[in-house]
Amino acid sequence: MEEKKYALRIPRGIATGIIFEAAEKYELIVEQEKPPEDAFDMTTGMPVKDYVPQMVLRGDSPENLMAAQEYIYKKHEEWIAGVEEWRKIRHEQIRRKIRK
Repeated sequence: MEEKKYALRIPRGIATGIIFEAAEKYELIVEQEKPPEDAFDMTTGMPVKDYVPQMVLRGDSPENLMAAQEYIYKKHEEWIAGVEEWRKIRHEQIRRKIRK
């Protein structure tokens, strides 16, 4: 399989469902970044320091990656707005229960 030329690192706070949705839509490959050499103890295989890999999208054209990045950020903003709305609704539900 040939290596994809271009890569785009995705911030850790983005929901993975949004990333996979964008990868499918723009025909990209989803990978994780490789851990640094000193992230794991060689004898035990246990992590030495906190290591959370970033998701990386790989593709053949920078235009597809930029379009995917815009799509991901737009969807993430919508998701965050939805979380805030859900939080307000839930807060009101709890307040109504307390008043009764």
